[in-house]
Amino acid sequence: MDLKIIRALLNDYYEGKTGRDEEEILARFFTSEEVPADLEADRMLFTALKNALASEIPDKEFDSKLFDAIEENDRAKKRPATMRLIYTVSGVAASVMLIVGSYLMFFEREVRDLVTENGHYTEQEMLMAYNEAKSALLLVSSVMNTGTEELGSLSKMTEATRELGAIHKFHQGATGLGVLSKFDEAVSGLKPDNQ
Repeated sequence: MDLKIIRALLNDYYEGKTGRDEEEILARFFTSEEVPADLEADRMLFTALKNALASEIPDKEFDSKLFDAIEENDRAKKRPATMRLIYTVSGVAASVMLIVGSYLMFFEREVRDLVTENGHYTEQEMLMAYNEAKSALLLVSSVMNTGTEELGSLSKMTEATRELGAIHKFHQGATGLGVLSKFDEAVSGLKPDNQ
């Protein structure tokens, strides 16, 4: 085939102006004939394209597997925020447990070191333990008292509800007077009009 025509078709191919028939001419030229050295890269391109078109995907369910994997990835990204929150909270809880466990382990060693060789505490050690327990209980008590200070306003509410009880009794009495007004009407109906 004429190299001028091939070069013109090749330029049109790279510019996207060729049709299917022209591309087949180029493919036949580059895969069947001897090609000049300056067109060797183009020959390799068309050979690779021909081989790619000839090969098939080994797995016939490739598309469905690919789409399933994409959907699974999307579902994983859309996991509810509660799950992420649960993972975060459980991580924090595990960290706290680790810290508390470490503290208790070292505290146990300190207590063991305080015990004398015969397994009894000395009087000084018992006094020290008593003072530590007392200070811990005082701390807990002060924290508890701080929380109950806010309950002082509840006693004022209790006094106010007692006063409302008196108002309720007054209301009951006024309701009883309504019965008297009906009695008064009945009595006035029995009296002669001239009186």
